[in-house]
Amino acid sequence: MYDAGAMRPRATLISVSLLLTVIVPCIRARGSAARTLLYVANSKGDDVTVIDVASMNVAGTIKVGANPHGLVASPDRQTLYVSVEGTDELVSINTATLEVQKRVKVGHSPNQISITRDGRKVFVPLLNASAVDVVDTAEMKVVDRIPTPAMPHNTYVSADGRHLYVGSMGGSRITIVDTGNHKLIGEIAPGNWVRPIALTRDESIAYVALSALHGFAVVDLKERKVIRRVELPALRPGTKAPPFDTLTHGLALTADQRELYVTSMAGGAIYAFSVPALTQTAKIQVGRYPNWIAMSPDGRYVFVSNQLDNTVSAIETRTKAVVATIAVGQEPKRILAVEVLP
Repeated sequence: MYDAGAMRPRATLISVSLLLTVIVPCIRARGSAARTLLYVANSKGDDVTVIDVASMNVAGTIKVGANPHGLVASPDRQTLYVSVEGTDELVSINTATLEVQKRVKVGHSPNQISITRDGRKVFVPLLNASAVDVVDTAEMKVVDRIPTPAMPHNTYVSADGRHLYVGSMGGSRITIVDTGNHKLIGEIAPGNWVRPIALTRDESIAYVALSALHGFAVVDLKERKVIRRVELPALRPGTKAPPFDTLTHGLALTADQRELYVTSMAGGAIYAFSVPALTQTAKIQVGRYPNWIAMSPDGRYVFVSNQLDNTVSAIETRTKAVVATIAVGQEPKRILAVEVLP
């Protein structure tokens, strides 16, 4: 026989221990304040600048190799992936420590990358190989290569994770690929070299920057055709065109998809448009050759890299005013804002 009274204190201790096991991690999680970091790929340097969005100050620098290009974060926001054009590599970085974890060799001239919803695959477009490498993130190795039209430049995974969109410069095509089996689904010819793209969540519309167009094309993704072209205000006579006639480069939709932000590289400005009417609502003057746009996760800021000024401008979306200009590395292009845990 056993003494029930003697057993009671031990049972209480076990219960308390179990409660602490559950509660303490929860308290720690709630007490661990997330912070938003802006990662800036300095295309003519060998590093990524890290900006703390709360203070608008540089929080660190990550050495990755010559000519970093594309940026994408894992769905759990614990890993940042960077394509490094000068070394033909994909690099993984711990977002908490800002330390490089692994490197993998890919094909020639990796450009803007994207990732699947489960974080298992990164798609790496190879500008000088007419293909997209598929990298298994668990093993950090190339597991497949998808042929594309010439000079694939930027890639995007649809919101539901099913489709990969590849914009090709030389091929002047948007290629649509199944992210599961890596098979071609279709192509769209919007009219010129395809630069950055902004996709709606339901995959009904793509806003597309094209070489020689000071503005953007509106593509119906169901019909797979251009349905409208929107011109930005005319440039001043004698304005010098950027390389590859890239008059417009960055595009980004706000999280609520009610606004579209578009850069005028040639004009040194960023424009805001209402969606879906596409009425211009603001022009914000920034630096020289504004290249890429990123939205803060809370929607409060829109960031733009100023390629020739070696700066990033932070614009408040409510007031449409520049609230900070932050010095970064050499010729910043791709930027990415991520909310991470310390």
